[in-house]
Amino acid sequence: MADTFLGPDGLGDQHLGGLDVFDAASAAAWADSVDATTDLDGDGFHDTVAFDNGLGALVVATDTDLDGRTDRLTAVADDGEFGVWEFHRELDGTPRWDRIDEGTIGMDESHSTEHK
Repeated sequence: MADTFLGPDGLGDQHLGGLDVFDAASAAAWADSVDATTDLDGDGFHDTVAFDNGLGALVVATDTDLDGRTDRLTAVADDGEFGVWEFHRELDGTPRWDRIDEGTIGMDESHSTEHK
């Protein structure tokens, strides 16, 4: 797998293209500053906005619970590598973004690498 999200050490540095860091909190903050343009789940409410983050990735930001804040991000880099993050809040109120999925679009099983 390329360095896109895992970074050169494979430990989750979340690099984009091996050059810049993908910051889920910053991407979500930007998405929250604009109006959603798409109704991703078909319930009649716009909940999603897609944008180019300027670092070689398409980002899809979704407010799954319609509270006005992004809580799910999917980013796809120009090399086909993707990551999916979800927002969580700890019991003490501390916010965090957890990467829940990753991979490479179009890569067959013989070329995939497991990262645990």
